[in-house]
Formats: sequence, C-alpha cells, structure tokens
Amino acid sequence: MNARLSLADIDRHAHRQLANLRDVAGLRLAGGGTVPAGVLYRSDAPYPGDAVPRTVPVWPPATVIDLRSTGEAAAKYCWPAGVTVHRIPLMRQAAVLGAADSARSDRPLPSSLEEVYRRLLDMIPHRLAALLDLATKSDGPVLVHCTAGKDRTGVAVAALLLVGGAEPADVVTDYTASWPNMTALLERLTALGRSLAAGIDADSELLAAPAEAINLVVDRLTGWPGGPPAWAEAYGASAVSIQRWQERMAAGAGP
Repeated sequence: MNARLSLADIDRHAHRQLANLRDVAGLRLAGGGTVPAGVLYRSDAPYPGDAVPRTVPVWPPATVIDLRSTGEAAAKYCWPAGVTVHRIPLMRQAAVLGAADSARSDRPLPSSLEEVYRRLLDMIPHRLAALLDLATKSDGPVLVHCTAGKDRTGVAVAALLLVGGAEPADVVTDYTASWPNMTALLERLTALGRSLAAGIDADSELLAAPAEAINLVVDRLTGWPGGPPAWAEAYGASAVSIQRWQERMAAGAGP
C-alpha cells in the first residue's frame, strides 16, 4: 500500500533537488549546429541526500569541476566511484550567495555583479582557462558548479562555451536562465541550514542574472585579438585542448 505524501514531505523533497541544474545542449554554434546533449552541465552545489536529477540525459557526470572555496563545502556530497572531481577554487569574493564559513559573513558584499566578474577576469584568468584542459580529459558529461551555479559557474561556463564556439547571444541567454531559479535556491539553502551572506535576501540585486553582467565576460573574450580561443591560449590553455574542446562542442553539428 502506498503512503500518501504530506505537503511537508513534498516540500522537504523539493529541497533535495538541485535548483539550478541544466544541460547547455541546444545552444547555437557560430559554425553551425548546436551544442550536443551530455557534454556540459552547470548547477548549484549538490548536498548529501539529494535526489538523482531527471532533467539531464546522463547522471552522474563523468567529471565534476567544483569552484567553491574552502569552508563553503562543509556538508560534502559523496560522488560515486568513477566520477573525477576537480576542486578549483575561484575568488571568495565571487561567492555572493550560499554556504559559507563564519568569516565570510563579516566581509562586505561586492557593489555589483559586474565588479565580481571583472575581478575574476582580471585576477585569475589562468584558472578559468585551465578548465579547458580538465574538460577535454573527461570521457563523459562535465558538470561545473559553485554554490549557486550563477556567478563563478556563470563566468566559467561562459568561457568554456565561447572558446568552444557558441554564439555569444546564446551564451548570454544561458546565463540569464539562472535568474528564475534563485527563489528555489534560496529556499533550498535555508531548508538545508546553510548560511547566507549578510545583506543577501530575495530582493538583492546580487541574486539577479542580468545580461549586462555576463556581457562583460562576452565582450572581454570576443574582443580579444584572435577571439576566445586566443584568450584561452594566452592564459595557459593548450592549443590541443582548445581544438579538442571545439570538436566536442561541434559533435552535434549537422553536415
């Protein structure tokens, strides 16, 4: 006999779902065709007890790139055997939302998302470019995530997509798709007992995903002499990795 779930049970279950997970499949490529399914995922952070996602074609991913800093991953998700996990902390200042250590709550919030993204591009572009080498070594889907899956993940995924040949306009569209998921993400983090940065609430501009913010990243990479691939190579990505990543992105392109 099946027990009927109460509304409270349903609510608890809802908080055990990734709130900002998606496959970037279907984005247009400048050379024709679209990004194939099962190549690149992006999401907020997984937590112990999470349900298996049903919105992506393959789970678990073959490779996980975790962009969170030390102290953000107090409740560590245990990936099954066979999943390669790379922890590549980006700037703590870019963690505008989510599971943080106690020290982070005392630091001032950035004045704008543009400030955060500009700092990422100016201070650690080599870490962003290095993600290409990790992604091309994966033998299956690559998942990039931070805490919210919006800011550090947004910049990192934008770089991967642009170097891979995605249409800039579609990169912007993918980034802005995080905004409708932020309310559910806040509810999820609160239900899981995760701390929020001081000054962050549902009305904070830092929770938004405006096109203007990611356009800063798009303009920087597309305006680089030689375009996004040249930007990546200038900051340490190998020409071989760039080519392989472009080939993987183009695997779904038609004749």
